[in-house]
Amino acid sequence: MNTSGINPCGHRILILPRQIAKKTASGIIMATDNLREREQMANTTGVVVAMGPTCYLEDGFKPWCKVGDKVAFAKFAGLVYTGRDGADYRMVNDGDVTAVLDDDVDLVDPHLTKGV
Repeated sequence: MNTSGINPCGHRILILPRQIAKKTASGIIMATDNLREREQMANTTGVVVAMGPTCYLEDGFKPWCKVGDKVAFAKFAGLVYTGRDGADYRMVNDGDVTAVLDDDVDLVDPHLTKGV
């Protein structure tokens, strides 16, 4: 359900990205806010919250993702918007979605986890 108040137009997809942890379970701070922001932009997985009305129409194929799907998308793709619910969302083009993931799959960029 889209509680963001953000409704994509055209071939855009609104994604709620996986959040980068602020600290470990034992309380160790993972990164500064500036570093976390960069890491969040490099994040490449999330859940589809909403889709514009013309997603995937240009390709002539049926859409390969739908609202509620866990997806992988291009690194640094799209724009970041804060919804009225306070969550940060990514608005990406439909072509930036690279895979639909099973619920138990969690892709993590190895560069984001080095030294952790």
